[in-house]
Amino acid sequence: MPATKTLPQCAEDAIETAIDEAADDDPVVLWWDDGGYLREVVENASRSLGCAFRAAEGTPLELRAEAPRDRTVWYVPQARGDDVDWFRDVEHTGGVVEGHIGKLAARCFENDRLQAASIRTAYEESAEGDREQVATTLFRALNGEGGLPTLRGLQTKIVLDGHDDPVQFVLEHGAENLPDDPDDLLQIRDLLVDDGVAAVAGVTDEDELVTRTRRWAVAEWLVEEGLDESLLDADYRPDPGSGLGISRPELQSLLSKVDTGRAGELASVYLDPDARFWHDVLRTYDDPWELADCPVDASLEHELWDDWTRSFREGAYETCAARASTRHRRLETVYGDVPWTRVWEQAVEVANLGHELETWEERGDTTDVVDLYGDVEDGTWQIDNAVYNLIVSGDPEAALPEEHPATATLGDLRASLTESRYLDYLSDLGDLVADQIEGGSPFAGENHAHQFFDQEQEHLQSGQSVALFVVDALRFDLAHELAESVRRELPGLEVDETPWVGTLPSDTEFGKAALTPGSTFSFNVELDDGELVPQRNGRAIDNRQREKLLREDGWSYIMQSEDDASGWSSTRVAYYWNDLDKAGEEELTDFEAVFSDRIETISDIICEKIDRGEWDRAYILADHGFVSLPQSVDIDDIHPPDEAEKVTRRWVAGEDLDADAPGVLLDENAHLGYLDDDTRISALADPIQRFRNQGLPDARFYHGGVLPQEFVLNFVTITQE
Repeated sequence: MPATKTLPQCAEDAIETAIDEAADDDPVVLWWDDGGYLREVVENASRSLGCAFRAAEGTPLELRAEAPRDRTVWYVPQARGDDVDWFRDVEHTGGVVEGHIGKLAARCFENDRLQAASIRTAYEESAEGDREQVATTLFRALNGEGGLPTLRGLQTKIVLDGHDDPVQFVLEHGAENLPDDPDDLLQIRDLLVDDGVAAVAGVTDEDELVTRTRRWAVAEWLVEEGLDESLLDADYRPDPGSGLGISRPELQSLLSKVDTGRAGELASVYLDPDARFWHDVLRTYDDPWELADCPVDASLEHELWDDWTRSFREGAYETCAARASTRHRRLETVYGDVPWTRVWEQAVEVANLGHELETWEERGDTTDVVDLYGDVEDGTWQIDNAVYNLIVSGDPEAALPEEHPATATLGDLRASLTESRYLDYLSDLGDLVADQIEGGSPFAGENHAHQFFDQEQEHLQSGQSVALFVVDALRFDLAHELAESVRRELPGLEVDETPWVGTLPSDTEFGKAALTPGSTFSFNVELDDGELVPQRNGRAIDNRQREKLLREDGWSYIMQSEDDASGWSSTRVAYYWNDLDKAGEEELTDFEAVFSDRIETISDIICEKIDRGEWDRAYILADHGFVSLPQSVDIDDIHPPDEAEKVTRRWVAGEDLDADAPGVLLDENAHLGYLDDDTRISALADPIQRFRNQGLPDARFYHGGVLPQEFVLNFVTITQE
């Protein structure tokens, strides 16, 4: 039965009745309110009826301090006591209302007064600490806002501390929040049965009540997603009269309402391996992916993961990527950022990387390794990026319960890709480079870094304001990350990426020297007394000389290690950031995470300076890239040839080197354009080789060889649209 009146209406009725029954024409109505929760209601009702209102703030005797002249309601926020002599005359000539919020609420149900007495009793018999909650529940339900409740709905709210849905209350809050009173627990059980949860009939234990309710709700959602209900125990089959198919399953409704933090807590309830609600049914289910939209059973989660792992090991990478993406989106929508979500997110990356490593030779022309690797849209540089991102994303399975199957499988799958199969890919790619250099050269017709100032002179000498950001060791994929960051931060700019061939050997001194103003034909690399030296106009280029040439060419020269407060106001700025190379050389175990932080930092600097400097054009350039080896790899230390005059980790140089030298021979036949007739370089293409006694044996960060990761560079051009 619904209520017929609100609390304010009942308060007016009570005051009007007291006035009508009073002996005086302008009586005083004395209202005793045990608990004092009706002051606002009584005051508003009094004024609505044209009565003055006075309330006892401390003691009832305050009300006798000044005799009333008109109709007045005296409000006393306490129970009526035996000693009421102070108000005998009021009782004889006026009226008395003994009405706490429980009594007044019961009067709101005129058509069911007998059953409504339970509301008054619930208030009167509640413990002192619970009375305020009961009062709050009654007021919110009967204050006239939002319609009038049913008696049963109000009784439910009282028992459930203001909650009006017993099923969702139990599903969300569990046994810890159920009432201690056995009668209240039985009332909740009966409410659950009335709502279709037949599985709890006869249950008297609170833990069992919660377990069965949750099991029922999970079954309801599974059936919604397509599970044949005949597979379920009879007590757990959805009630045909529950409206399933019209309204959402109870758990789905609940999880759509709770905030993200609470949803994350519920993930640990409904995906807890210790609470496999329908294990016996799901472990024999033919295709668990038919039920993948159901996010609330650990057994289903386990079956999905095991099936996904089998598919991955069978090489069905595209299927694995699609399924992992579907499951990730579903769990993220329901629970937000929780360990279960992050595991599926990484599963997508694992599947994509597996597919890329399996099919990389199909992505482009394997007779042109520069284009194969450096195609901005489809190049295999994306494999490096995928490996990088996978390592940076860590081990999300570590945050899962140990019983989750991902804790035993995901780490091995990740390691097999980033350590074993990625190394195989690097070796195969190195063989391609070696074959192409020995067969003629992959460098003809490409953009070469030492030609940058010559090729871009139209823009560099046009009077436009220009900024150069030269980032040491900015590998192709990291440059792409920077470009994407600029696009997101400054969408009004045009950001283009173009592959360029860096200077070989791909070491800092040669790469930086190549990016120095001067004629294309004045740059060369030659041996000088056993040292391999980069030159402009026959003069060796070092940091000091490069700075001098840039300043003479009108550039403001700024180093990242210096105070860069000055110089940015110039219309031609060259900014050098050296921290990536330094971090790679010094951080031998976890430099991917270090690089992730560095890329974010340099992105902030570039975006800030471009946004505030208002240059017409800006470039992000690199001197060389690098190879990141797996954390555990056996390095093959090889002997440098006796003819080598200069020996480093990844290359040797000499005048008498021949094709028998380890690695790939670079000479005038390589068509690089800057090696003289007497200078020969042999650079290593095999990623696990290095010349003996050079550097640390466990180093993961290498450059100087001839893998595309080291010399195919991504130059980013930023212009005002």
